[in-house]
Amino acid sequence: MVRPGLSCPVCVCHDNLCKRMNLYRTKDWLTYRAACIEAADGVCQRCGESELLQVHHPEYISGRKPWEYPIEHCEVLCRGCHAREHGKILPKDGWEIMHSDLEDNEPSDPVPCANCEREIRWHVTVYHPEWGETIVGTECAENLSLGSEMVALLSYHRRINAFIRSPRWKPVADGFVVRQKGYHVVVYEQDGAHWITIGAKIGKIPFATVDAAKQRVFEVIESRIMRAAKA
Repeated sequence: MVRPGLSCPVCVCHDNLCKRMNLYRTKDWLTYRAACIEAADGVCQRCGESELLQVHHPEYISGRKPWEYPIEHCEVLCRGCHAREHGKILPKDGWEIMHSDLEDNEPSDPVPCANCEREIRWHVTVYHPEWGETIVGTECAENLSLGSEMVALLSYHRRINAFIRSPRWKPVADGFVVRQKGYHVVVYEQDGAHWITIGAKIGKIPFATVDAAKQRVFEVIESRIMRAAKA
């Protein structure tokens, strides 16, 4: 008999119990699994997630196949909650954000999230003193006790996008002008690049796109406001 609390063999994190994995490829198992998920209304019974669902056996009885249990014996879990059940998931506390694509306002190439394994394009690089550095998605970063930090990043990201797309930008010859936080701003094109002036300050850095130049305007003005507030 597999003792109560021993790792579920359907979880691929526990290779020592994978001798029974072929049972989870049979029609009997697939039928039973579908019935369990239907009985759970198609959501994880712990967090309410509706994707990447798995069926968890709290305990196994020797000689009984995985589908030879009452449906109420099993629990339907998403992959994250199932992994957490077996202790194979990133810790909830102790993380800090090293970098986020939200800061650059541009996504990266798709990679699997280290927490939920879903493909993500908006990367958040986080660090834990015991786990080291890893990449997760924005939602998982919030779940790793980084909610307030992610709210701030998401808010900043939304404000940048709102500024870039604001109808307050008025077209002029070779560019756009706007008044932002008391500053007269010009973004103009010259020699195939985009340049900025903020008040009397003429920028010396060329930008490949208008949006990149507008984003830099936002960042410069925000940093000036923050310095003035601390003075």
